[in-house]
Amino acid sequence: MKDRFPKIAHWTILVCAAFGVFPSSSVAQSLPDGPGKDVFESVCSLCHSPTAPMGKQWTKAQWEAKVIEMLQEEPDVTAQERAAIIEYLAANFRPGGKIYINKAAAKDLAAALEVSAQEAESIVRDREEKGGFKNLDDVKRIPGVDPAKIEAKKDRLEF
Repeated sequence: MKDRFPKIAHWTILVCAAFGVFPSSSVAQSLPDGPGKDVFESVCSLCHSPTAPMGKQWTKAQWEAKVIEMLQEEPDVTAQERAAIIEYLAANFRPGGKIYINKAAAKDLAAALEVSAQEAESIVRDREEKGGFKNLDDVKRIPGVDPAKIEAKKDRLEF
């Protein structure tokens, strides 16, 4: 499918950068499997890393708005492909879903973990300085981060 999109408009790259959809960490985490994953990877990786949504926890309506915005001038992407991308994102990156601790931006961690902006920034800083977290204890040991808040979300953390 990727061959169908040989060129990408310069404006698309600018839109991606403006909305911060480029990944901020090089820690390898794979996308969850599910219907639409292949379409999402083929279409969206032309503009940004396919792991870009891993920090987001948006509703279906929010994902739909973002996909429409990002692909509005990409006539080669069919309505069926757009729908598959939206369904994939809404199913896998939704409120109350997995928290991709090694990919999420500070603002997304603050919301998902229900921690302060300062605590979330400490998590990101530690991740950037020491590399990705391997387990719950790696996160709970960060100075200035309430271990009880992290413990409360442990079942949703994805390393």
